[in-house]
Amino acid sequence: MLGPVETRSVSPVFVGRTEELNSLNEALARAAAGEPQALLLGGEAGVGKTRLVEEFATAACRQGAVVALGGC
Repeated sequence: MLGPVETRSVSPVFVGRTEELNSLNEALARAAAGEPQALLLGGEAGVGKTRLVEEFATAACRQGAVVALGGC
């Protein structure tokens, strides 16, 4: 018989990436001031791109921003 499956694949605690998060927040502030922004995030597989975007998008939505994400 199989036991329960852990569904969370990442830690609930987000650490590091302060510089990158600051850059994203600065872009958000410029957008809030009326300056259109488009951001491109790149990096090797497994370095935390998705997690960084998830953390930023969550915080931005809490501030009332409309966030659109795309990927390829």
